[in-house]
Amino acid sequence: MSVSLIPALSQRFSLKQFSSQKVSDEDINGMTEAARLSVSAFGLQPYRLIVIDDRDTLNALAAHTFGQTQLPSCSHLFIFANETEITDKTVDAYFDRIYSQTSAEAGSQAGYADYIKSYYAGQTPEQKVQVAQQQAFIALGSLIAEGALRGVDTCPMTGFSPAGINKALGLTERGLNACVICAAGYRLEDAVVPEKVRVPADEFTLRGLEAV
Repeated sequence: MSVSLIPALSQRFSLKQFSSQKVSDEDINGMTEAARLSVSAFGLQPYRLIVIDDRDTLNALAAHTFGQTQLPSCSHLFIFANETEITDKTVDAYFDRIYSQTSAEAGSQAGYADYIKSYYAGQTPEQKVQVAQQQAFIALGSLIAEGALRGVDTCPMTGFSPAGINKALGLTERGLNACVICAAGYRLEDAVVPEKVRVPADEFTLRGLEAV
């Protein structure tokens, strides 16, 4: 039996104020797993996911979100942090996982590994960071969708100081940079669900285009 995301996504909205109810470990683990299994270019996953639920830490990080209300009230905070470099070691680590987690014989995909290395060798450091951040945003979408299915409310945020969060959590020393964050929790009992406003379907999806 197929499961559709449409009903869950139709009801979700970005919460600014959360209730005091804590999200269960089961639901948080499900959301992080959805992010881990998300689509990633070449499968490299040049980003990491940090989960914060300590109230003191959330309050400290709130200082880097320009007075917004999500962090002081949310149950958990997800921080997607891109790797600041994509190197040959990044590619080698991926193929080490292939050889250890699948039936592929060690070294059997060396040609493909070399292709990926040459692809990234032709990019500037800035382009590599952009690619890593784009991949993180794709994983964020998977996390939000899984949360919606589980009835967990979320609010993705780019309005924060990456430098501030990097310093507070020591991310720079780990070769990471906070690129997008997402508060999670539950809506207040008296929360009003706003009507969903989106581009009409017949305007959003373009069909029948031909190359010129």
